[in-house]
Amino acid sequence: MRSLDARVKADFISKHKTEFAQTPQEPPARTSIWGTKRKTFGRRTTSDNSSDRVVLDHEDSGNDPKVPRPRSKTFTFKADKAEKRKSADMADKWSKSDDTKSNTSKSLSSATGASFLSRAPKQAIPDDFVSYLRKVQKPEIVEVGKIHKLRLLLRNETVGWVDSFIKKGGMMEIVGLLHRIMEIEWREEHEDQLLHESLLCLKGLCTTDLALEKLEEIESTLFPPLLAMLFDEEHKGPSEFNTRGIIISLLFAYLSAAPCGGRAERAKTILRLLQGPQKPDDSRPVPFILEMHQPRPYRIWCQEVVNVTKEVFWIFLHHLNVIPLPSECTTESELLRVQSHDSYIKQHFPQPRPPVPAAPYVGGVEWDATNYISTHLDLMNGLLAFLPTSTERNKLRSELQASGFEKVMGAQLRTCKEKFYGAVHDGLKTYIKAAAADGWEIRDVRMGPRDERPVSPKKQSPKKKKATDEPPQIGPPKMELQSLGLSSDLEQKLSPPRKDDKDDFWI
Repeated sequence: MRSLDARVKADFISKHKTEFAQTPQEPPARTSIWGTKRKTFGRRTTSDNSSDRVVLDHEDSGNDPKVPRPRSKTFTFKADKAEKRKSADMADKWSKSDDTKSNTSKSLSSATGASFLSRAPKQAIPDDFVSYLRKVQKPEIVEVGKIHKLRLLLRNETVGWVDSFIKKGGMMEIVGLLHRIMEIEWREEHEDQLLHESLLCLKGLCTTDLALEKLEEIESTLFPPLLAMLFDEEHKGPSEFNTRGIIISLLFAYLSAAPCGGRAERAKTILRLLQGPQKPDDSRPVPFILEMHQPRPYRIWCQEVVNVTKEVFWIFLHHLNVIPLPSECTTESELLRVQSHDSYIKQHFPQPRPPVPAAPYVGGVEWDATNYISTHLDLMNGLLAFLPTSTERNKLRSELQASGFEKVMGAQLRTCKEKFYGAVHDGLKTYIKAAAADGWEIRDVRMGPRDERPVSPKKQSPKKKKATDEPPQIGPPKMELQSLGLSSDLEQKLSPPRKDDKDDFWI
């Protein structure tokens, strides 16, 4: 109060005199805690809850109670209004902040839930892909991404999911798509990618028993057009080595899934497919000319391998390579032992190779080409292993030799680097080991054909000059005529006169 202005103090005094003249109202009697009423005197003041609270001065004392002195109306009114406005503003602010927080939390929770549900991948259903393949029939408008996603599902989903896809007709739809792609005479890049993904889908399906059973039913209609496209003389087949390798991998998977009692029959079936289409009787030569020709039934198959070696010719340059014999055998005579067919298959059938770690030479065109060649070698070794007797196996080896397989194996495939292209050398080692076990000559494959084997040049020491050797004469070459059997006078007349060397010397 001391710090207030004098004018304000005077106003307080005048207001106090005016209010003091009025009769003060007696406060209501309060009930004590014992239930009796007693008279109270006090003054009113302001608080957070009410501006009319009574403050007790004296109760039942012997002295006279003091006169209540309420505060100035002006001061009380201003303070009450300011505090009420402040409390109301704070309440509104807190209520608004609570509402904002609740609304924000609700919106955030709803947005988070919606975004989580939208980002969560939907479960793939086989019916969706089957219906899509049935709906979209033209290869030109089939989405490659859709088939790529199907391929990943067929490789990674459970066997039950794949079996459900097959039972609903999905496998036959993929085979139908392959036939429609092969009917296109000139394929674009889109169709080539679609062919690659469709073949991978079929390969992924072949990891289940149900798909292998379906594959056995359709092998007569599926494999001949695929091989005809692969061995086409006009090179209308796929240009990528990976795509071409999938076709041979499908044949190898079909061979590997043969039952124990039907291995030889399935091998013979695949061998008939690899011979290529037979010429009609009208275009064949007469019988006596056929007897003069040596049959080469697998010439088209061998030519496919030869073409690959020509496309990547620069890697076949290590002509001194020699394919070693198996480590468990020291001599070829130890390999010539009689063994049962089951043990022969166990020892000589191609086995899966471990994955190759990343390296600079992995992934190039040479890597793809050699992997493609290794699939051919695996198929050939598997066909040989499934034939029951050594006589049948050696007969097939003779046909393969006549078709050119042993020449390309010994002359080209042997000369690639073993460190970089180990799959090719694994196939060659398997062929050599199995052939040696059947008593077949393996020297040409191990070291190359005899007429093409490199011979290391012999170093000869230069001849030392003898002291008796005469130095070479410098001058024109001298020619001597042999006697013609005439008289000496006649020969002298016919021959020109001889001059001395010193007269006819020139450099």
